[in-house]
Amino acid sequence: MQTIENAYICGKLNILVKKFIQNTIQSQKIFYRYFRRKGLKRFFKENVLESDGSNETKAKSIALGFFIGLSPFWGFHSFLAITLSVYFKLNKLLTFMSSQVTFPPLIPLIIFLSMMVGAPFVANTANLQDQAFDLEFIKNNLTQYIIGSFILSISCSLIFGFISYFILEKFNSSPKK
Repeated sequence: MQTIENAYICGKLNILVKKFIQNTIQSQKIFYRYFRRKGLKRFFKENVLESDGSNETKAKSIALGFFIGLSPFWGFHSFLAITLSVYFKLNKLLTFMSSQVTFPPLIPLIIFLSMMVGAPFVANTANLQDQAFDLEFIKNNLTQYIIGSFILSISCSLIFGFISYFILEKFNSSPKK
């Protein structure tokens, strides 16, 4: 009976992972087409430097996007980015753009960093050498990943928020008389 339940859970998990990957790839494709059509300089000029809002609002939008993008809310990043940027009255495009840091080539690195950052805060730390990343590994180390993910997302959002604020102040400041 236990193996039937495990097979059912694994089947449901497999379907959820497939849908998550499809949704992630679809939202990334839309953003990539929009970005590619404008080009880097034009996109940065129109959507960052000349967009409405103060430099502080833009930096907060970027910080919120990084927080959401690195948080463990897999599958809800786009929804959370738009919803929270509307709620906090931030720049929706900048928040969405910066929440897309979790594109597929970076996902293993983000998970690894989250596991490493979370290791000092849990009693049973995972040994990542010669480890198979299966359902059992995930169940045993979920707390370590979630704690590390939140710490990583908070620290990166603060770092990139401050960096973007100083960059915006440098490039978007009005000439002083």
